[in-house]
Amino acid sequence: MKARAIKLGSSLALMLMASGSFLASATTNGYKMVLIEDTPGVAALQAGQFDQGISETLASNSAEVDNFSRQMSLCVGFTKSGKLDQATTACDSAVSAAQQFSHVSNSDKREMRAYALTNRGVLRLLQNNNLAALADFKRAAELNRSDVSQHNLQRLELALNNANSGLDVAMVSAE
Repeated sequence: MKARAIKLGSSLALMLMASGSFLASATTNGYKMVLIEDTPGVAALQAGQFDQGISETLASNSAEVDNFSRQMSLCVGFTKSGKLDQATTACDSAVSAAQQFSHVSNSDKREMRAYALTNRGVLRLLQNNNLAALADFKRAAELNRSDVSQHNLQRLELALNNANSGLDVAMVSAE
């Protein structure tokens, strides 16, 4: 297990990002999700073969993949395939699993949790829960100021600011 934890820690630096253009939906287009490199199902997920990626992830055993990496893959796969209830379970499990690793440093745990929160934030956008997504993106950026965390947070803040500006204009026009 220790060798796997060390490999996981070094893999964090080699995260693979999947852009949010998966559902051809303007709501998620441009948001990024994170997968852990060299885990079962990741290649299929990156290729847009979500059902295959989910199946490969579920078929893997604990010797092949740790629970955190498994839940991250399932979070992305279920989110991208529109299976939002299953995605919620997987994304929440990934956030929890990041904290439960005993063989990684606290800084690696923060990084892992930040990526899990970023993924869950994208899911929450699909669920039309912008405030929860914003909270996840902000917490992720506090834990780890990665490019992915910063990108998603800035993108949502810009969208919310533009929406507020439009609302302000509509209110002034209505008076």
